[in-house]
Amino acid sequence: MKISYNWLREYINFSAKPQDLADKLTMAGLEIKGIERQNGDFIYEAEITSNRPDWLCLYGIAREMQALYGSRIKPVKAAPAGSAKPEKPSITIEDKKGCARYVGIMIDGVQPAPSSKSLAQKIESAGMRQVNNVVDITNFCMLESGQPLHAFDYDKLDGGKIIVRRARKGEEITTIDGVKRALDENILVIADVKKPVAIAGIMGGKDTEVGFSTRRVLLESAYFGPALIRRAAKKLGISSEASYRFERNVDIGGCLAAAERAASLICEAAKAKSVSKPSDTGAKGPGAVKITLRMPRANKLLGTDIPASKCASILKSLGLGVKSKGKDALTVSVPSFRRDLKEEVDLIEEVSRIYGYDNIPETLSRIQLWGKGSQKSRDRIIEETVREALTGAGLDEAITYSLRCRDLYVQQALSMTDSQVLKVRNPLSSESEALRPVLICGMLDVVAYNLNRKVPDVKIFEIGKSYFYKGGDVPSEKGVLALAMCGMKEKDWHRKEAVDIFDLKGIIEALFSKLGIAGYEFEVKPLPLFSPAASAIVKIDGKEAGVLGKVDKVYLDKYGIKGNVFVSELAIEAVYPHARLEHKFSGLPRYPSSSRDISLIVDEKVSNKDIAGTIKEVCGELAADVSPFDLYRGEQVPKGCKSILYSVEYRSPDRTLTDEEINSLDRKVREVLVQRFNAKIR
Repeated sequence: MKISYNWLREYINFSAKPQDLADKLTMAGLEIKGIERQNGDFIYEAEITSNRPDWLCLYGIAREMQALYGSRIKPVKAAPAGSAKPEKPSITIEDKKGCARYVGIMIDGVQPAPSSKSLAQKIESAGMRQVNNVVDITNFCMLESGQPLHAFDYDKLDGGKIIVRRARKGEEITTIDGVKRALDENILVIADVKKPVAIAGIMGGKDTEVGFSTRRVLLESAYFGPALIRRAAKKLGISSEASYRFERNVDIGGCLAAAERAASLICEAAKAKSVSKPSDTGAKGPGAVKITLRMPRANKLLGTDIPASKCASILKSLGLGVKSKGKDALTVSVPSFRRDLKEEVDLIEEVSRIYGYDNIPETLSRIQLWGKGSQKSRDRIIEETVREALTGAGLDEAITYSLRCRDLYVQQALSMTDSQVLKVRNPLSSESEALRPVLICGMLDVVAYNLNRKVPDVKIFEIGKSYFYKGGDVPSEKGVLALAMCGMKEKDWHRKEAVDIFDLKGIIEALFSKLGIAGYEFEVKPLPLFSPAASAIVKIDGKEAGVLGKVDKVYLDKYGIKGNVFVSELAIEAVYPHARLEHKFSGLPRYPSSSRDISLIVDEKVSNKDIAGTIKEVCGELAADVSPFDLYRGEQVPKGCKSILYSVEYRSPDRTLTDEEINSLDRKVREVLVQRFNAKIR
C-alpha cells in the first residue's frame, strides 16, 4: 500500500522526518519497506498484515501515529452539504449472509468534471488513476477511511432500485474495464430490477458507470462477506483496491460515515443540488466487545512495571474506550474498526507495541519443562526410564502419525462401530480422515517401510496416544506404549535365530523389572488382530494392562509383510501407577546355591506359569530361581505336547543346603509335576 507523507499531515500534526516516521511505524508493526520521493512528497510503500485492515487507510495510520507521538488526530468533515431530500433510495438485500449492511445515498444535480489538482495528486500518490471528480472522491474516501465506495449513474438503473443478490445462472456483466464476464450463483452482485450492474465488492459495471453526462448518482457503501468476495475475485481473476479491502474485513460500523463523507465532498466538488437521506439496511455494527485487562498479568507477560494509567492512555490513544475496573484492571471497549482485538493478550500486545519494544527490559525466559516447580513429574521420570530400558534392549523409538485413514479391518476386529471412530470433520486427505484407535497400525507401517528397504530386523517402540469414543460425546484419549519386532536376533556370537513371542515377552519382563513392577502375569488368550496360537493378555495385580502376540497373517498381508511380526500394546495408565522407582538393594547371598535341571514333556495347554508356580509352591523360599531355558516341539515329542527344560536354583538364606536336601526337593518337585500335569519326566 502506498502512503503519502504530505497527505498524512492533513489528519495529524507531527514533526518527524520521513525516515524517522518510517522507522517509528516499522517498530510498531507497520512495516515500511521503502520510501520514494515524488513531486515534493514522500511516498511510503507499506506492508500491511492481514489482521490489520484498519491500516489500509490514511486515517487508520494517523490513528496509529496519534498513539506513537501523542498528537491528537483531526476529525474529518462528514455532514453532507446541500438540501436534504426526504426520500431514500430503494435498497433490498436478498443475500443477507453475503451483505450484512448496505448504505445508499442519492445525490441529485451533480456536474462531473475533472478533479482538482489537489485531489488528483492524492489519488495518483496512491497509485490510482483519476477519472472524474465523483469517482475520484469515492476512491479518495476509500483511501482515507478504508471503506470502499461505488457510485452508480442512477438514471441508468432500471427501475431505480438496488437489489443485492446472488448472480443467476447464465447472467453476464461488462465491467468498467471493458471485459464481459460470465457470472454464476456463487458470485454476489448488485442488480437493478433487470440485470446485474456491479460485481459486489470487486468491480462496477460499464453500463452504470458515472460519466460527464451523469446528473444523478447513487452512492454505495456496504459490508460484504470477506470469504465470498475472495472466492469471487479469485474465480473471476480480478483483484481491485475494493476487493483487497473487503477480503480483509472492512469496518461494518464505518459504512454510513464513509458514505456521508463522500456525499459531502461530492456535493462540494460536483456542485450537487440535493442529497437524500441515507438508506441504511442491515446490521449497524458487530456488537459490543469488552475485554478486561489485568495489569498484574500484563506486566508479568511483558516483564515490565507499567502503571494502569499508562496502559489506559495508550489504549485510549488507539481509539479504544477505557474504564478503570478496580485498582489493577481496566475494562476496554473495542471499536468496530479493531475487530482483531478479541482477548486480553491482544490488548497486552497493543500496549507493548506503543510502549515500545525497546523499552521492555531483556530477560531470560523462565521455562518450566516438567510438572510443578522445577521437578520432573513422576510420569515423565517413568517415561524416561521406559525409553532408557527399551533402547538399552536394542529397540529404536518410532513416532508415527496420529491421523490415519479409517481401517475397517481394525474396526471390525475390535468390534468398533463407525460412531466410535474419532473422525476429522474436514480432513485434508483420505489418508488423514480419522485418529488412530490403536498404535499397531503405525507400527506395521514402520515395519513394512523398513522391510521394503532391505532392513529385515526391526525392533521398535512408540509412546503415543490412541483415540476413540468410549461412550457418550466425549472421546477417550489413552496413553499407549507399543512395541514391535520382527526378523532375527543374535543367539550367540556366530549364530542368529528368528525372534519369537518369547523375545517380546522377555523385553516386557525386563521393562517391568526396570520399573520395579511385580505381580504381573501373562494369560494366554486368543485376541483380535493376533494369531490365536500366540497371543496373551498382560495383567498387573490381576487387572488387564495390555496385550501381546503375533500379528495375524491376514492383517500383515494388508501391509505386504511376509514373515512374522510380534506386537504389544500396554496401557500407560495401567502400568505407570505400579512402577516403583525407589531402588532397594539386598545383600549378596551368604550361602552357596546348587542347580538341578528338569526336562519334562507336558500337554500344550500347560503353561510355564503353572509349572514354575508349582515348583515354587513345592520348594518355598528354597527355590531361589526357576527358569525355563529350552522349548522343543518335534518328532521326539508326542503330538499336542511340548518339551520344556527348567533350571531350578536351590539356596537357603541361613545355611548351606546338603546334597540330600536338594535331591529330596528335586524328587518331590518331579513327583508333583507328574501328578498335577501328567508330565513325563525325561
